[in-house]
Amino acid sequence: MEEKDEVVVETKSDSQEETLEVAEVKNRPVNVVVEGVKDVEEKGVEFVGDAAKVAVNFAGVQLKQAKNIFDKIGKEYDEAKSKRNLEKYQPIFPDEVAEGSIKYPSMINIVDFDKRMGIEECKGAVGFKENINKVDLVGIYKNDFLKYEGIEFYPDASASVYYVHPFQDNKYIEVFEYFKYLKEVKVAELEDIAQKLGAKHLSVKILEESLSNEKVKTKGGVGIGVKKDKAGVDVEQGSSEKKHEYVGIAAENTYPGKDPVEPNLVFWANNESIKSLVKQRLDKDNPITSKKFTLDYNTSSGIKEKDAAKIDGVLIVLKFKAAGSIEKEAQKESKRRFEYTIDF
Repeated sequence: MEEKDEVVVETKSDSQEETLEVAEVKNRPVNVVVEGVKDVEEKGVEFVGDAAKVAVNFAGVQLKQAKNIFDKIGKEYDEAKSKRNLEKYQPIFPDEVAEGSIKYPSMINIVDFDKRMGIEECKGAVGFKENINKVDLVGIYKNDFLKYEGIEFYPDASASVYYVHPFQDNKYIEVFEYFKYLKEVKVAELEDIAQKLGAKHLSVKILEESLSNEKVKTKGGVGIGVKKDKAGVDVEQGSSEKKHEYVGIAAENTYPGKDPVEPNLVFWANNESIKSLVKQRLDKDNPITSKKFTLDYNTSSGIKEKDAAKIDGVLIVLKFKAAGSIEKEAQKESKRRFEYTIDF
């Protein structure tokens, strides 16, 4: 009997095929096995896709919320920073000047350049407010000073510090010219008073206070100013006396004379000697014909010694120290007098 070759045919049961398919799916990057379901690969991929979409959507929502939070934080930070810069640098913008809403302090500083020019919140500004050593100032950019309509600067608007006129709130005088300017306008007013009252001669001299030491001695220790030492010997005792010496003439004029009219008083409006002179000259029954008296040099000066010391402190911070001491000028002013002589 002839033997026949055996043909072996390998077959795979459904369970084996299923196992192989699952194995293939397991080898994929993302694996989902659903037991008892054929075409697991297809079903698994579909399931994974849906899950991924959900995950991506969820992540997107989270990222969007996070971005919104960070954007909000960033915006709040920028707003807070901007607010701090506005409070710190206090810029002045053209509309504030045009509206007249600025209250000008006693001092104004005109500058060529300031660090605020490079600050975002200060762009477009024409000046700024600041406080130095408890003294309020307004800083004005030199190129924009013309925008400050109604404010007058003497002698001109250069890069310097200015102090307000004692009687004109819209006029500012350079601090280093201040005392010289006021002396000139006060003397000019004295001249105008004389002319309006019909004077024929006027003289305004400047006197300055000085200390003179006088030594007094009497024999036997009798008398004021005498002092004995421990041995009983007479010694000289010095005493100081304030005197005013002539240092110069501020004005001397002659006029033809005329009937008096009441003058307009500004700097000398509250001076009793001047008010008395005007009253006596306008007396038609018995007008005064001559008068000589002294006037305080620093009357209505606008800068007192205590204020002058503060101004010096500001000038030091602003690098103006070398230009001179305002306090020393104020002290010198306090020691001077005008000697006013008028003949009718």
